[in-house]
Amino acid sequence: MQVLHFAMTLLLAVLGPVLALGYLKPILLRVLRSQCGGAGDGADFWIRSAYVLAICGTLLLALSFGQYRQAETLDALERALWLVAAGTFGTVAFIARQVWRPVRETLARRSLPPAAAKEAA
Repeated sequence: MQVLHFAMTLLLAVLGPVLALGYLKPILLRVLRSQCGGAGDGADFWIRSAYVLAICGTLLLALSFGQYRQAETLDALERALWLVAAGTFGTVAFIARQVWRPVRETLARRSLPPAAAKEAA
């Protein structure tokens, strides 16, 4: 195993999800606060959970399928970037789906007439 390839893989596996969630954090916080009734602690918990989920998931992919043993640097970098992109994409898709579901339900309740909204609840 080449230490440089291993370190590069781990660094990319941490930086990729951190950058992606850092980009999403402002809007995600607003949506989560609206879903948590304005309570900042609930939204902060979910943001931190998303970071842990994203970093751990991507690290697991990189450690399981990384090509850092007896590989050329370019091959190791290509594999690391592919795994980081796949891990980050999967995590962001999972988070978006879980956050969007209650938003969609709230929007559907708001669009119903008052009598139908009471029956739906």
